[in-house]
Amino acid sequence: MQKLKIFRYLPGQDPYWKDYEVEAGPDDMVLTLLNRIRETIDSTLAYRFSCRSAVCGSCAMLINGKPRLACQTRLREVAGEVVTLAPLTGMKVIKDLIVDMEPYWNNLKRAMPWLEEAPDSKDAVITSKTTDLQESICACILCASCYAACPETGAQRSYLGPHAIMEGYRILHDPRDTAAKKRLDVLAGPDGAWHCDGAFGCIGACPWDVSPVKYLAKVRTESMAVRFGKVKLEELCKEGGDK
Repeated sequence: MQKLKIFRYLPGQDPYWKDYEVEAGPDDMVLTLLNRIRETIDSTLAYRFSCRSAVCGSCAMLINGKPRLACQTRLREVAGEVVTLAPLTGMKVIKDLIVDMEPYWNNLKRAMPWLEEAPDSKDAVITSKTTDLQESICACILCASCYAACPETGAQRSYLGPHAIMEGYRILHDPRDTAAKKRLDVLAGPDGAWHCDGAFGCIGACPWDVSPVKYLAKVRTESMAVRFGKVKLEELCKEGGDK
């Protein structure tokens, strides 16, 4: 049997913690325990999940205080006398373990993570360096774990967040794109990479070991190089960045 302490909240009421005890084995996923609780003990418990394969990112939550995917976390990795489950921080709680992701998605949109192609973009040369960069960042499943681990996103909602800066950087170095200047102005603007306070809470938060802080640092370095004329933006973007 495993004891769990789960954060509970219903709009209009005060939040509280509720204790559960459920049959469990060391190789059970935390998500399996949540489903077991909802199916056999408390059908009112609310949380998100979908793929059960660490791909959709919807079951991200704080497990023993750390952002993790419930479908990827085995009980033996976090087991103690009591396992605590809480919603991701930095976002408004809707109900129990479900948070309002709208600020997260809105900040991602501000980073313009899409191509604005020119008619002749089909002639752009896609190098292996570009492909490596795309693949390394595309491993991000947008689960918001890095966003929740960042103290700045909770303190300052206007800050883009590590996920948005990283995704914007990916498109910045796509030679088919024609909006590099506009995008870099956002990524290196007041709410972008320079707003990071250096707490680096995002390091180690990603379930797929993507490092947003690596690309945040590159935005800072490259924006300064462009600003002081060390390199032309057009040439920088064609280089494809570094993996």
